[in-house]
Amino acid sequence: MTSIRLAAAFLRRGWGQALAAVFAGSLSIALVQAVMIAERELPKAAEKAFGGVDLVIGPKGSALDLVLCCVLHIAEPRGVVPLDQADKILMSPMIKAKAPIALGDNFHGTRIVGTTPDLLTVYGAKLAQGEMWTKDSQALIGAKAAADLGLKLGDSFVGSHGLAEGGEEHSEFPYTVIGILAPTGSGLDRLILSSIQTVWTIHHHHEAEDAEEQGLPPPPTVPPAATAVVASVKSPVALAALPRQIDASERFQAAAPAFESARLARAARPVVQALLGIGALFALVAALTAAAVLASALAARTRDLALLRVLGAHPWELALIANIEALILAVSALAAGEALVWLLAPPMVTLLAERDGLLISVLPTGQDIVLLAAGTVAAGLAAALFPALRAGNADIETVLSP
Repeated sequence: MTSIRLAAAFLRRGWGQALAAVFAGSLSIALVQAVMIAERELPKAAEKAFGGVDLVIGPKGSALDLVLCCVLHIAEPRGVVPLDQADKILMSPMIKAKAPIALGDNFHGTRIVGTTPDLLTVYGAKLAQGEMWTKDSQALIGAKAAADLGLKLGDSFVGSHGLAEGGEEHSEFPYTVIGILAPTGSGLDRLILSSIQTVWTIHHHHEAEDAEEQGLPPPPTVPPAATAVVASVKSPVALAALPRQIDASERFQAAAPAFESARLARAARPVVQALLGIGALFALVAALTAAAVLASALAARTRDLALLRVLGAHPWELALIANIEALILAVSALAAGEALVWLLAPPMVTLLAERDGLLISVLPTGQDIVLLAAGTVAAGLAAALFPALRAGNADIETVLSP
């Protein structure tokens, strides 16, 4: 107990240097903890955000763009696919459920998706309130969209053209909320759903108005089309076979969200490793700072230590004081670093949830805590090694001589 009190008293005397060591250590711990959480939780959050969607079929191009646009709903569509041809190419016994999605409108930035009731089967979603639409201009609201927009059963609203807020309103076609979906944790929670026929009708009317304003003939009636078709499959074998078959066609591109997520994680691995390296560099700086703090403090109180030796303190007791100081600094840095993560993580988690629909848990696992605690204590003791040896081997006669 005496050693602990002495160590605390010595640190209070040099509180400025001690705070510098704790600050550097807390930054390294916060960075390493954040990277560990992101590396573990982001793939889980992405998988959950995909819901039950195993495949996305859209126009030729980037598979990752298809996933971002039509599953996570954070990118722009790049074309349409004719549904008659898409239905033919998806006539496979390996497909469990499929549904078209037609994008193009929003309500206060929330995407309005034209689809069929089969979309709920693909996602494994259920109604929390209300019922499925039975006619045009009726809408189902995702759980998060309903909360964010303040919509409830019976409310009416008007969509705007485009996927970003501020487009021309389709005032002639108001929607009525007839159902609210139960939370799924997927991208479906942030959407407004209606019949695909509603979207076709609104867009054809919008194109006809534009043509009339420009003095052009009315647009021709085109075969039914959609931004993409999302599907769930019956077995993992289908994920190996179907994308190759679909990609071999002239007009269609298949994307498996799980594969694209894994590929994105592999591409991001060097960045993760670089951030871990930066965290290790911060940890090294923190350890060196702690070592400098202890060495400087010991140099300033050499006579104090020598007097303790005269009063009967053993060399190992003086070394113990230096190690206790290092442990106090390490534990303080660990606590400050974890507090920093808990302070900064919630706004980042909220931002990811609102912008990308990724639900991340910032709770550290037991393994995280053990690894960080062990690393922090090891760094503290390593920093105290030289100062402790110096304190234990101090020459009493030399120090006390006038």
